[in-house]
Amino acid sequence: MKQPGNTVSFFRRPDGALTGYRAQGHTGYAEAGEDIVCAAVSALTQTTLNGLQNVLKAPVMFEIDDEAALLEARLTPQATEAQVEAAQLLLETLLEGLRAIERSYPRNVRIIEERR
Repeated sequence: MKQPGNTVSFFRRPDGALTGYRAQGHTGYAEAGEDIVCAAVSALTQTTLNGLQNVLKAPVMFEIDDEAALLEARLTPQATEAQVEAAQLLLETLLEGLRAIERSYPRNVRIIEERR
């Protein structure tokens, strides 16, 4: 079986709190500009980054590299516990949305959870 082209890794602390994510790779569902799976993953991950930064005002370090098909966002160590707690709504919602995409397109998207 072919491995998915797009992998989204979620980062969890030992206590279970999500602290960030990394989406990397092209989904390979269709040609660039017509790939609805890629568009869905991009919309969810970018919206979550915007929510963390602009709605929660949480300290976030991020990297976006269009050539490498990479978007990574993590709460910084300066995030307060209240900010980490508030971020759970956004990050868990992102995870659930991407799991739904993964169920519909298992050859194109793979979700991984990492404990750190």
